[in-house]
Amino acid sequence: MVDEITFEVLRHRLDAINDDAASILARLSGSQLAAEARDLNTVIMAPDGRVVCCGRYVLAQVVSMHLVVRDILAQYTDNPGIGPGDQFVTNDPYVGTLHQPDVVVVAPIIVEGRMVGWCGSTVHQPDVGGPNPGGITYDARSIFDEAVPMPPVRIVEAGRMRRDIEREYLARSRTAELNRLDLLGQVAANRSVVEQVERLCAQYGAETVGAVMDRLLERTELLLRERLRALPDGRWRHVSHVEYRPHGSAPGEPEAVYAVRLTMTKRGDDLELDFTGSDPQAPGAINAAYPALANFAIGSVLIYLCGGLPWVPGGVWPVVRILSREGTVVHAKWPAGVAMSTAATCQAIRVSVNSCVARMLETSEEFAPLVMASCQAAGGGGGTVHGLRADGTAYATMTLDEITGGGGATWLGDGADSSGYTTSPGASCANVEVNEAYLPLLYERRVELADTAGPGRHRGGAGTLHALSPYGTGTPMTMMSFGQGLQHPLAAGVCGGEFGGQSVVAVTPRTGTDDLAVAQGLPASEGWSLPMPSSTIQIGAGDVLISVSQGGGGLGDPLEREPSAVLDDVVNGLVSVAGARRDYGVVITNASEDSPVSADEAATERLRAERRRLRIGRSPAPRATGGRAGRRLSAALDLLPASSASAGTAVSGRNQRERDGVVACARCATVLCGAHENVHEHLVADDVSPAGRSPLGAVYAGGERFVVRHFYCPACAAQIDVQVCRVGDPVLAAIEVL
Repeated sequence: MVDEITFEVLRHRLDAINDDAASILARLSGSQLAAEARDLNTVIMAPDGRVVCCGRYVLAQVVSMHLVVRDILAQYTDNPGIGPGDQFVTNDPYVGTLHQPDVVVVAPIIVEGRMVGWCGSTVHQPDVGGPNPGGITYDARSIFDEAVPMPPVRIVEAGRMRRDIEREYLARSRTAELNRLDLLGQVAANRSVVEQVERLCAQYGAETVGAVMDRLLERTELLLRERLRALPDGRWRHVSHVEYRPHGSAPGEPEAVYAVRLTMTKRGDDLELDFTGSDPQAPGAINAAYPALANFAIGSVLIYLCGGLPWVPGGVWPVVRILSREGTVVHAKWPAGVAMSTAATCQAIRVSVNSCVARMLETSEEFAPLVMASCQAAGGGGGTVHGLRADGTAYATMTLDEITGGGGATWLGDGADSSGYTTSPGASCANVEVNEAYLPLLYERRVELADTAGPGRHRGGAGTLHALSPYGTGTPMTMMSFGQGLQHPLAAGVCGGEFGGQSVVAVTPRTGTDDLAVAQGLPASEGWSLPMPSSTIQIGAGDVLISVSQGGGGLGDPLEREPSAVLDDVVNGLVSVAGARRDYGVVITNASEDSPVSADEAATERLRAERRRLRIGRSPAPRATGGRAGRRLSAALDLLPASSASAGTAVSGRNQRERDGVVACARCATVLCGAHENVHEHLVADDVSPAGRSPLGAVYAGGERFVVRHFYCPACAAQIDVQVCRVGDPVLAAIEVL
């Protein structure tokens, strides 16, 4: 039995050992992806592979590490065997990595013949082979058109690097020297963990260290189940969309659209994530294999539900049941291509989990402060770049400029501007000077872009604009864009908040060195009509590559944002004067040389009253007094007993209503429907084109297939929900009472 003091000492020591490993890996790496952007992570695992400690870098890389260990235990225990000093390398996404560019190295921790646990690390490599430099082939027909994955193989044997395996691994890459440095960093990081855990076992005993790992797993599971029991049961839904142009598509044919559909059900202390309604898998590239689905689903639960709880993925795993169908875009069947999954379908998985968890947390006054809107998703500005330097040597990597999008808003305040992925809290974009040192390019601009943040009572974080050109080389730079979030926004708002701004990626010819419009990528007029990016975008010496990372989602009705907060955003360049009026109904007086900008409160009040009237076609009802009644169904809806519905209330199924209660607007107390009806069908729905808020006025072919659907209370005009749908989609039952 381990006492609490010893438990706490060893818990923190294991965390520190794991964090040391991540620092060792980053310092030894020669790639800006690891050394600068921290596109990596490290873990310590129990003997069966369950993750006990994980780094705070890219959380989506670590959840499925135990699948790698379980594969090794199942396949290699007898042949070739698992011994002290061994390490195994793999980049097989069907075994347990995210995709082929994320290379995993794991090592057993064996003390005096006893398996105490495992450690491991993962790093995104600049290139792992395949037809396209950078390791991702957009128009792959199967995984055989991509970098062929390597199953787990023993690359370190009894402490010595296997030169034959190392050569075979590095021969696949166009950036072998960078990959070799990363590999050595991973081996050294694992060796450091093994040595420090061995010393820990010598001091406290291997049995005690093992007991601490077991308790971490058990305690995390118990705490999460306790949190779930404190939340009302229910069912919530979200749909996200991914665009993809399969190999062989006819010229002019629009991208195919694939839907990721999540139904999340919470009963008691059980959480079920059901993705079985998702579309069949694509011919290649964008599909997620099961380990990627598990990584992004459970990694999102860690971020969005486990605030204040230990981040122990192995303790979360038994609480969350993932349902999926093999052969779908979220659970691809071999040999489907999956190399671009992390920037496409996996982002849709994360946003869907984020949205459903937020809806669940809204039901509780105690846990509502944990609600967070979606952060940016990987967009059109993300992708691989490759070409030749002036000396003829090749380069192939990612700039990681897309990791500059906005974070999601919370009830505590606005989302963080240009903060990157919420699910990658320790990762960041590479510094401009670092990218220029590694690559033959020149940044002309990197700036937070106005009106990219998702509007709301609390706005999302702003996205960022980048403008860069080839530099010091006579050959063009080729970019393979991830091409997501161009036709419609991806970063969902919550509690009636709007989606964050969309992605932009385009190549424009340079017209003048002092032309601000070119430096910002801003055309002279609105409605910049653009084709979707091809699999290989050429950026020549006279061109500027323009990209915009997405904004984070907003929280709450934008018409409830304080005008003074909108004014501050205008002053700080995060919201334009036109955007203040369009998105928030705030009238900003133009500045003169003698007076600063200000918010016209009287004009704002009139404009907002008119906006609410236009939402529902009549003057809205006033707020109810006396606070909320019944129990929370969401931030904007209450579940009331049947006696709350008057005899004249237009609610179908009266007998059932009398048994089960009714749903009412929390703002005005108007009864909307019976408890078991789709409340969204009883709200006023308004579909608008996503082009109206597209950054820089950029409009992409195919965007006309999507709408942003707003839902308003038919009595008081409060904005209750916002969804992105395909034109003609039925109303989604996003909230269901059990």
